[in-house]
Formats: sequence, C-alpha cells, structure tokens
Amino acid sequence: MDVYSIRSNTFIMQFTRFFSLKFSTMKSSRFFLLLVLSCICLLSCKKKDNPPADNYSQDLQYSLDTTWQNFTAQLPNYQGGLGVYIVSPKGTWFVSSGLDAGASAGSHFRAASITKSFTAAAIMLLDQQGKLNIDDTVTDLIPGTAMPYLPDDTSYQIPYKNRITIRQLLEHRANIFDQVNSPIPYTVSAWYAGQFYSMAIVMQVDRYHQFTLDEMARLISRHQLTYGEPGIEHRYSNGGYTLLAKIIERVSGKPYHEFVTDELLVSNQLNETSLPYLGSDTALPTPFLHGYLYQSSTAVDITMFNMSCAIGEGNVISSFRDLVTFYRNLFTGKAGLNPTQVSRMMECPVSNESYGLGIKYIEGLGYGHTGSQLGYLAVAVYDPTNDCMIISESTLYPQDQQANKALGKEVVELLKSMKQTLGY
Repeated sequence: MDVYSIRSNTFIMQFTRFFSLKFSTMKSSRFFLLLVLSCICLLSCKKKDNPPADNYSQDLQYSLDTTWQNFTAQLPNYQGGLGVYIVSPKGTWFVSSGLDAGASAGSHFRAASITKSFTAAAIMLLDQQGKLNIDDTVTDLIPGTAMPYLPDDTSYQIPYKNRITIRQLLEHRANIFDQVNSPIPYTVSAWYAGQFYSMAIVMQVDRYHQFTLDEMARLISRHQLTYGEPGIEHRYSNGGYTLLAKIIERVSGKPYHEFVTDELLVSNQLNETSLPYLGSDTALPTPFLHGYLYQSSTAVDITMFNMSCAIGEGNVISSFRDLVTFYRNLFTGKAGLNPTQVSRMMECPVSNESYGLGIKYIEGLGYGHTGSQLGYLAVAVYDPTNDCMIISESTLYPQDQQANKALGKEVVELLKSMKQTLGY
C-alpha cells in the first residue's frame, strides 16, 4: 500500500468525464507505552512545561509553504491547498497554504478511509463487551443468539465465507473483492462489466442512488468476486470494511451510523464529525474545505458527492481538531476501549509490518490512518512516545497517479520534518 489508498486511474477518468458534463515493519506496539502514556498526558497539560507556540510557528509555516509551492509549481491552474494541525506537549499549531479563506482546525473535510479506524474501534468495542469475538468466522453465531454474523442469504454468499474471520477483515487479510479500487471483471455478465460499480450507477442510473450494505455485498456474491483464499496475504479491501459495517449492525441492533455516533462520536464529544449515509446527502457541514480533482491543467470542484456506497469504509466527514481528539483518546485509552484492546489494534501480522486492526503505522510518524477520496487526501498519525498528534489534509487531488503518489510522499516527508522542527 502507498501512503494513500489511491483510486484507480480509470475510476477517476470515468468520474471526471461525468462530472464535467453534468456540472462544468509496523512496529509491534510496546504495551508499556500505553501504561506510561497517562503520565505523559499529565505532564503535557502543565502550562509551565509548554514553550510558547510562536517559538515554532514561523518555521512550521515556512516548511509547509516551501513544500506546497515546490509541488504545485508543476501544476498550472491548480486549485486546492494543504493544511496541517499539530497538537503536542510543546503546543498546538494550525498552518496552511492554499486552503479556502478562513480555513481553521475546525474546517470540515471528507476523511475517506480514516473511517476504517472508527469501524475497527466499533468492532473492538463490541469484542470488549463480549458481544462478538474477532477470531470468530463470519458464519459463526453471534454470542447469545441463533443468528450468524453475516446473513445466510443470497446477498452474502461471498467466496470462502466459512473461512473468513472478523480479524482478517479488520487487517485486510480476507481477500475480499474491493469494489472501490477494482473494476468489475470483463468476464462478468452484467452491463457494468469493466467499470467501477458505484461510478457506473452514479453516472448512468442516478447521481443520488441510495447504495446499501446489502447491495454492495450482493455485487460480490452474485458474481463470486474474489482475490483468492483468505489468510494468505495482506490486500487492502474497502469491501471487507463494508462487511464489518454489516456485522456492527447485526450485533448491535442499530444502523452503522447510529452505533458509531452513539458509542464513539457522542462519548468523545466529536461534534464536528458525521457519517452521511443517504445518497442525497452530498454536502458537508459548514465551515468546510472545497475539494478539487486536478486533470489536464484543469481543477474541478467535486466537494459534493454521494458517499452512500462507502458506509463503514470511507464515508466519515470530520475536522482537524476532531480527528486529533479521536485518535488521542483512542491511543490513550480514553475513547471507550481499554489498553488491551488498543494494543491489539496496534499490533500486526508478521507478513505486514504497517497495518494492524484498522490502524496504519507510518515509520517516523506513528499510528493512525490515511484517507483518499476524490478531492481529498488525509493523514492522521499519533506518536505515543511523545504524545504528538498530526493531521494533514490536502484538497488538491491529482488525477495522474504518479503525481498523486508524489504528493503523498511529499506530505509524509513534510510531516516528518515538522516533527523534527519540534524536537521529536
């Protein structure tokens, strides 16, 4: 996996044509870090230990401006910008370049695959409560019921179903077909063969089509789409997190968005975070950052988008400061999960040292996740050794995959440099 879960080039080209016509060696978590983190947090709260934020503001702004200007110099007529929010024992900073006027740490944006950390936390909370066991297969019965985790009907007859565990879904080792990043094979007997399913529906049927979890699972089942046997390799899959959202609903008895809101958003006071699930709910709460797709020296505003196809894997809308609160609470045991559960999320299989259970590790930055949605590229990372949390959001999304990957690498290197500026 690259820094971002990049949408395929074909997918982006399909969307651009439609939109323009219509609208112009993860490191294993050291358990002792979690035990001493409360001490770190206590120390960080003492004002006398915090040097003035202005000691670093100029250097941080200069680093961001330089990086952004150097990258965008190759992109004529671009729109969009980059914002970085840092919260650490040494202070709090928000710096930006090229973002909408008035952009702040409270500005909303699509956080895309950062949604997976919320989904994973919800699953681990249910596991903590004894309402599920992440080492069960998806065909096992939900504890205390006669109901399996996934329905036993035609919509959920996914390949290798009786061998797939909840843990494998969390760590992307179930080989579930990824309906976001993989086109439907040409061999499939359907009008959308060779296309990306959700985009085909939005482009050719209804821009506001109401996608459902059952519909996305039925797509996989009907055509028996798979990458192979589960448990053999790490293969990133949005489809796997679609199934996890369904499991959350069946175990909790609530719609996905309601359970996550009740158990994570409300309890952590994430008042700037939401989980749109209606096909007609395409807007962002104000204030928000406009997102731009850049193609052939042209920038297209694609802020308004139907995210009902991405429930559980990429539909979250949040802000810089809300994501700081969520991840800091999560990794310090204050989000509702105990330290044991958090430690399990941060650990990873030997075959993949950068992804645990809904948590990604980025060398030199820390633990969190990245997100990629047309118009938005996000990074959220927390370093438990120094209690430093960083959120970055780019509202420029290059269509060219090489430029997209280059932007991801530039941002990661910038964030590392900023940490070094702060002495971390």
